[in-house]
Amino acid sequence: MLKFTTTRYLISLSIVSLLLASCKDLTPAIETVNAITQGYQAPSQQETSNAIKLALDQGIEKAVKQLGRPNGFSQSQYKIPLPSNIEKIAADARKYGLGSYVDEFELSMNNAAEKAVPEALSVFKQTVKNMTLRDVIGIMQGGKTAATDYFKKSSSRTLSSKFLPIVQSATNRVGVTKKYKSLSRKLNTYAALTGNELPAEANLDSYITDKAVKAVFDQVAKVEQKIRANPVEQASNLIRKVFSYYR
Repeated sequence: MLKFTTTRYLISLSIVSLLLASCKDLTPAIETVNAITQGYQAPSQQETSNAIKLALDQGIEKAVKQLGRPNGFSQSQYKIPLPSNIEKIAADARKYGLGSYVDEFELSMNNAAEKAVPEALSVFKQTVKNMTLRDVIGIMQGGKTAATDYFKKSSSRTLSSKFLPIVQSATNRVGVTKKYKSLSRKLNTYAALTGNELPAEANLDSYITDKAVKAVFDQVAKVEQKIRANPVEQASNLIRKVFSYYR
């Protein structure tokens, strides 16, 4: 129904253009009509693919800006909590005055993520560039986060493997492992007093990588939702054209 209505609209505009063409004084009006007509033309496959990738790029840039600033993780909805295998015993340990060690370790994980995300900007953007879009029409006609969902499904594993070394470097600089060992010594003492066993050490680098990548995807999804809701307000002509057409 939408395409039928659009076709009728284009035919009407074309007729108006022909009628106006005979009037030299109405040249500006003719140009306006032609511009409107071009705006309703179906974007090509390549244009649609480029617009999707451009929208994802915008989401990544915003994600990096939001998450890579001081306290971007630690004081936001994306705060990285303690790994689940030590969460309960650490909570109990607070009762014995070990809260500061728990807090320092938790903060160090979040600080590492905040430092790693900006360094991974090129990795995220290159992953989008290399992504093959097999069904651009399906993505455009999908849900509010269809492009992000496709990006996540097709690139999560590759993205995580490339992001992991960056996180490892950041955790070393921040001293995450050092703070974890300090916490472990205290928790060992607590565990011995209570008869509990300290859980096996978590793979902290992989844990932080997983949480950070999920946070980036969530931010990208929010940007995509805004673009789909108000495509005409976007600065990019290509995004305006493609997302307006499929809205």
